[in-house]
Amino acid sequence: MGVVQQFYCSGVKAIQHIIETRIQTGKSSFQRLDEDKHVPFVVPAITWDNDTKQGSLNNDHWCFKVGYGFREALDLRLIERKRNKKIVNLWSQGCIISFQEGDLIDSRCGKRAVQVTFASPMGWDEAKNEMFYGSVTYKELDLVNNSSTVHTLNQLEFLNMLIEG
Repeated sequence: MGVVQQFYCSGVKAIQHIIETRIQTGKSSFQRLDEDKHVPFVVPAITWDNDTKQGSLNNDHWCFKVGYGFREALDLRLIERKRNKKIVNLWSQGCIISFQEGDLIDSRCGKRAVQVTFASPMGWDEAKNEMFYGSVTYKELDLVNNSSTVHTLNQLEFLNMLIEG
């Protein structure tokens, strides 16, 4: 039996929540959301199966197959925290989405794929005191008609496209 960590799945809204919290509170850094706080994460669950040695983000409802290997791009980290005077490892959600050049992601329907050709990560613009949403330039591959088109979105828009299609 694998290890299961359940989270409220809110997709892009989880990232926006972290950004809005920093803006509203005037903090100098982003607060990471830890799984034991029962807060929204971008995916519904992060699981690891010890028998098969495979992980899953349990996001089969997304239009594209964004797998366990994309944890860093989604700013999902397993980190040490101190709880009840004990060190524990918890999943944590941040807001710095960072898909990268070379990322190739197939659609669940098998008719499309996207390949990132250029990307810049999200980050806080200290000079403007606002969020920089980065960019993702990607080829959308039509696997049925053997054609492609190029698009540019910011990181959150790209994430939303992967979720909703």
